[in-house]
Amino acid sequence: MSLPSTFYYGVDEPDGITDGPNGALWFTNYKNDTIGRMTTSGANINYGGVGIDGPEGITSGPDGALWFTNFENGSIGRITPSGQVTNFALGGTAYASRGITSGPDGALWFTMVGGGIGRITTSGMVTIFSGELINSPQQITVGPDGNLWFTNDGDYGYQQASIGQITTSGTVTRFTGTGIAGPTGITAGPDGALWFVNTPSSSVGRMTTSGALTEYTASTIY
Repeated sequence: MSLPSTFYYGVDEPDGITDGPNGALWFTNYKNDTIGRMTTSGANINYGGVGIDGPEGITSGPDGALWFTNFENGSIGRITPSGQVTNFALGGTAYASRGITSGPDGALWFTMVGGGIGRITTSGMVTIFSGELINSPQQITVGPDGNLWFTNDGDYGYQQASIGQITTSGTVTRFTGTGIAGPTGITAGPDGALWFVNTPSSSVGRMTTSGALTEYTASTIY
């Protein structure tokens, strides 16, 4: 379904943000079920309606549109710069989609906190990867090695927390160890490593693509 709707609700419990077409910033308003667009001068317009339901992650797609996750109904949304929304249902295998990123293969990759990593093409073809190495994944990013890297927060202690690597063909490797404790956000750093945040332990972690770990806390930073 592709329908445009516009609401002027401002900023309401925002979650994800990304740079978008025409030099604007696009973000998700989780609370009022809208996608926001903001210029660098602060002018804001929001788009809402069918296909936007508890949006969290958002990223610029290879097709010139913005792609986002709907946490509440476990679906993936696409919105054009003019506000046209298309929604892609993920079926019974999906639960609570959260993080999303543009992959090196021209597809979008996303996390499902119920235990899956998803891949969706710009035409809407979905592939879900699951297994014991993927548990409660939160955020996902493209690594310097051309693979996707994601955080498994371990459901805050109920499972083992880890950093996961998944190739574009679906092969998963899991890294565990001291310094990985409830990881959530993750990004590729300018030094060729992966950097992530541990929410429960209030620390920042660094991992090389070979798995070498460093943890930074308030005592080690200052």
